Amino acid sequence: MKRTLKYVLTIAICFSALFSFTGCGKKKDTISAEEFYSMMEERNFVIKDSKSEYSSHNEILQSYVAAPPDLSFQIEFLVLESDSSAKNMFASNQRIFQSASNEKLENSVSVANYEKYTLESNGKYKVISRIDNTLVYVDAELQYKPDVNNLLGEIGY
Repeated sequence: MKRTLKYVLTIAICFSALFSFTGCGKKKDTISAEEFYSMMEERNFVIKDSKSEYSSHNEILQSYVAAPPDLSFQIEFLVLESDSSAKNMFASNQRIFQSASNEKLENSVSVANYEKYTLESNGKYKVISRIDNTLVYVDAELQYKPDVNNLLGEIGY
């Protein structure tokens, strides 16, 4: 009995350490639309308010599209009215991306208040990332994957 209890405790401690070292289960911080705008402006990105493009989506409160000066790709940032609206939009767009191609490389992460889905297919790199009630979308040529990932890392998505 003592041996079994010791074994279970050892496993529990190992998993606890693993999760704390890898950051698993930690909540990520969102950024506001204004912070997104400022971050893109600092990088000399071309920024456009895209809220009017979503006039039929009342759950979208704010939306910006930004692109680097060479317009090589664009990143869209959305603020929705609730976490559940963002989760639904994330899932819907993930299904659309998945159905777009048969030959693809996918990656998906879901931890605490954060979800991220990436897709490489037909020379394209697509990303959907959600933190709480915010979403980020990227649709780029595969050659810009490192630039996209660096940018997403810098803004925390």
